[in-house]
Amino acid sequence: MERVIFGDNQFFGVNHSSDEKSRSQAIKFKDNRAIINVLDIAVNEGIQTFMCTTHDRIAEICQYIKSDKKYENFKIYPCMPYAHKYANAVTELGIIGSIKQYLPGNIFSTFAKGGLAFVKKDFISMIELFVDAEMKMFKGISTPVIFLQNVVTDLLLGLGMTDFLVAIHWKVPELRIQRYALQSIK
Repeated sequence: MERVIFGDNQFFGVNHSSDEKSRSQAIKFKDNRAIINVLDIAVNEGIQTFMCTTHDRIAEICQYIKSDKKYENFKIYPCMPYAHKYANAVTELGIIGSIKQYLPGNIFSTFAKGGLAFVKKDFISMIELFVDAEMKMFKGISTPVIFLQNVVTDLLLGLGMTDFLVAIHWKVPELRIQRYALQSIK
């Protein structure tokens, strides 16, 4: 693991200690060029790893990263799923529109695989569908590790779905569960 991993909270107005700072950052980074400028500074200082959610704006940032040679050794550690993205999409596009936008491939094959997984209660296959969907924007960028969003980890732990967390850890090898979650299962 790298000694320094740059994160994305400030880009999307997330500051856990100050609402005022959150608003200020949201305004400062309302344009993707401002995000890219900060990432350029980080790369110029030797930081080669960026951990980010799968916020819709990250797709545009990924396009820039793929197009600029100075990012050829850059790695991204996606953290997913980004629940706000799906909630907003359902509000704007409806359920079918959201599925078309975010799930990979042909909608009928996706429904068949997802529907079969749902009927069989094959949660691992369902999570694989979502991982595939979330990873579309990172194609062509090194993503050696994927982190499961802490709120999802907490939910699964709270529901007592520890077997599911362990199965994800081993069956979806690039998706890594936060270390504290696995330690609390043992």
